[in-house]
Amino acid sequence: MRFTKIETRAFATTIFQFLAAYLKTYLQKIKSAKWNHHKWKGLTLMKDPMTLSIYMMMIQDIKPKTILEFGTYDGGSSLWMEDTIKALSLVCNIHTFDINEERVNLPNDSKIKFHQLDNHNINQFIKEYKILFQGMESPVLMIEDSHENANGIIRALDPFLKSGDYLIIEDTLDEVKYKQTIHSDNGIRNMNYEIDTFYCDFWGVNNSWNVNSIFKKK
Repeated sequence: MRFTKIETRAFATTIFQFLAAYLKTYLQKIKSAKWNHHKWKGLTLMKDPMTLSIYMMMIQDIKPKTILEFGTYDGGSSLWMEDTIKALSLVCNIHTFDINEERVNLPNDSKIKFHQLDNHNINQFIKEYKILFQGMESPVLMIEDSHENANGIIRALDPFLKSGDYLIIEDTLDEVKYKQTIHSDNGIRNMNYEIDTFYCDFWGVNNSWNVNSIFKKK
């Protein structure tokens, strides 16, 4: 079965099937490459190879009309998504959110809309920009990659997501974030989402940095 209930999936990944002696080196290498060397047009892409290819497949399949990215860094991943959207001749509005405006370095000809946001003030931000969220076209692809008030961000945006929209919670290979965002009392397991195992398991069971955290709203 492709779509499955959140409570039926264990915290498991083929990554952890590597020998323990090699696993630490593997994870350190991927993390270092993501942060320091994996670039798109000179900006930090910050996606492991498996995750990046999964995004490529999702954009082709879902054909999102709106992308929300929480966690911009310098803008590399949102710029890559914009270029992928263009290559596929799709029409999509991309909004990216981050507290550190001075770090963002998107090119002047980009149509990506950057919004300065302190995630802990998300409810006030939504009040001020309610028209933006009410006017989003579906399908929506929402990405939580900011690591600050992730549960608050997800719950605040949930009323604006419709059935068939997608949500990705990044970096749940970190079991602490996995438990906090998915299985805590205010985590997504108590919300109206199901895991899309086609994308989660595209390269083997959860073989990316996002364990059981590619969701479709029911």
